Amino acid sequence: MRSVLSVLLLSVVTVSAHPLTVQRPQTPDSSPYVLLVADEEDGVDFPQHFYSGYETLLLALGIEYNLWDHGESGEPDLEDLAPYEVVIWVTGNSCGRPASDPVYGHMALSLSEEQTLRQWLITDGGRGLMLSGMWIGWNCVADADSEEQLPSSFFDWYVGLDYPSDNFTDWIEVDDDWSIEPTDSARLITQDYDIGWVSVENFPDQLESAVGWTEAHWTDPDGEHHHKAVIANEGFNWRTVFFACPLEAISGETNRRDILDRVLVWFMEGEANVVETSWGEIKAREW
Repeated sequence: MRSVLSVLLLSVVTVSAHPLTVQRPQTPDSSPYVLLVADEEDGVDFPQHFYSGYETLLLALGIEYNLWDHGESGEPDLEDLAPYEVVIWVTGNSCGRPASDPVYGHMALSLSEEQTLRQWLITDGGRGLMLSGMWIGWNCVADADSEEQLPSSFFDWYVGLDYPSDNFTDWIEVDDDWSIEPTDSARLITQDYDIGWVSVENFPDQLESAVGWTEAHWTDPDGEHHHKAVIANEGFNWRTVFFACPLEAISGETNRRDILDRVLVWFMEGEANVVETSWGEIKAREW
């Protein structure tokens, strides 16, 4: 499958300033075909745009992709996502505004975008979604008023996210003395990766996976684990990876490229032992 990766070319879609006049991408002739959604501006007081770094990585891997500028084109709908097998959605950094905030809640991913991504994942077989960015869980599922997780079929069933209660009271600040370390079950990250934060908002989501089979931990300078930095899940015909530690926070372009390469290969190849009856079960959580 890696031989496929090496022959794909760069292609950037041209969009206008108004979402109603966006030039729709054409259905690709080859796979994989990636849509990179640049969506860091929503809800951010002082946005820092990192999506160009994702473009650099995709180009280095020889991956064909189109760019969707959320600030110019608005929310992509199901028709916009339909031609693509892989979506990399760079968002978050919503300045810690919780989902229960009546003004800023769900600015990282709106409720309609969650619904669109759910429909896109299950419409056709073998699709992969990569979410990358801080504060995504906080902005989309954390209810700061009740200190509980808001119900979300998208995050419960398709991301497999559980939001630990101590996230509301026990913040951790991550600097470049920290690292990401895989658990025994991790397939996407097979070695320790140092953290090199570039964002001024370096308080990441403290996440847990509901019943996750692929996870990677935060590790502090003393070697202690503090929640999950990466959660990956697989259904019958879809795969998702959620980076609470965004890819741009990993030290070294070679390391970032290696991780993205592992994700894309997994999206394309998957695991042979996934059975139809596992759909949804590994991600469900009780309320």
